[in-house]
Amino acid sequence: MRHLGYPEKIVRILEDIYKDTLSAVRVGGDITEWFITIVGVLQGCVLSPLLFNIFLEVVLAMALDETDKGAIINGEVLSNLRFADDIALIAENVNDLQSMVDRTVEESENMGMSINTDKTEIQFLGAGDKQFQIKTRGQLLQQTGNFVYLGGRINTENGSVGDIERRIGLARGVLQALSQIWSAKELSKATKVKVYETLVLSVLLYNSETWTLKEEQIRRLKVFEMSCLRKLEGVTRRDRIRNEEIYNRLHLSRNIVDRIQQRRLRYFGHVSRMVKSRYPKIAMEGYVHGQRRRGRPKKRWMDMVRSDCNDMGLSIQDAATITQDRNSWRNVIGELPLRAPASPRH
Repeated sequence: MRHLGYPEKIVRILEDIYKDTLSAVRVGGDITEWFITIVGVLQGCVLSPLLFNIFLEVVLAMALDETDKGAIINGEVLSNLRFADDIALIAENVNDLQSMVDRTVEESENMGMSINTDKTEIQFLGAGDKQFQIKTRGQLLQQTGNFVYLGGRINTENGSVGDIERRIGLARGVLQALSQIWSAKELSKATKVKVYETLVLSVLLYNSETWTLKEEQIRRLKVFEMSCLRKLEGVTRRDRIRNEEIYNRLHLSRNIVDRIQQRRLRYFGHVSRMVKSRYPKIAMEGYVHGQRRRGRPKKRWMDMVRSDCNDMGLSIQDAATITQDRNSWRNVIGELPLRAPASPRH
């Protein structure tokens, strides 16, 4: 912390907090003898997460700050993504990735930390199913085609498909766990809708602002949404009630696609207001080196945003200008055309 320029007073206070710290371990109900804590942070201390993050920042800075290896976007080198101890190293070839892993392992061990190889995996992103090997201290890391990072599933080639399917599965589990709520006659429809939006939709739509939707995924999301709403309304498909009528009965004006579109546009505005040095801004506006495959190009996230802007009668350039004023952009998003029929409030 002194090396990073923290005030000497703060450093001395932290040293006093950790000086002569004792710990014990509970084993089978019994507590072991007390021993001096040499490494680690204090459990339950409000400063512990911050101190741990500072420690990891130092380790990664020593390992990667001077490297020229990583993914190149608009001339910027992106060598890693990190959120606390969830760290992803990025490289364009196997040799570069092996070098980055070696340096990270070495610097971690120099600082008294070790990387858990059982929880560390490697993944190839791109066309095909390329197999490669990365080792740490002579041990091979497991290669995976699907990896969950910060709650979102990253697939080797299938874009958002795997993440959407995972979210539907998690939301379905929540829906089933609350089956007594949906059948409770003493609860009003308005209360059930609030529970649905708070507990089910929040799980389903996590990370949805980053999804690139194809027609099949849109259909799957709509089917799941209607199965949820029919449970809330207490009807089945056998009752032959149209979807529009279900929306009206529950006083819902926006369907699942509308909700995702709003979240995507809010995120677009958030990224557009970032300074140009931020990674999300670089990724959104930058050009990735290389060539795309022959044939029809895959739909990209920015293609979704352009389509959303067309729905509002805006070009992507005009939309980017409006986003600089958060309130104005929020009002523009609120005027999006509805895909579900608006129903009068009683």
